[in-house]
Amino acid sequence: MEQERPHKASGGPGSPGNTPPPGEAWTALSHLLTGILLFGGIGWGVDELFDLRGFTVAGLLVGTAASMYLIYVRYVKS
Repeated sequence: MEQERPHKASGGPGSPGNTPPPGEAWTALSHLLTGILLFGGIGWGVDELFDLRGFTVAGLLVGTAASMYLIYVRYVKS
């Protein structure tokens, strides 16, 4: 026998039927932090290796932008 599934409440963005599970928020946050740390670390490594300046900041900005784009594609666009 087939069980009935509860119907989602139809409403605006603040309605209980449209809130994502808390796990997705932690996943989005981990994507953001990972991108910032990874690209910032690569930029820092380039700065230290070649005795340059500015790649750390550029890496942090690129990592932030890439992470936000990934979050947009994964959660907002789909």
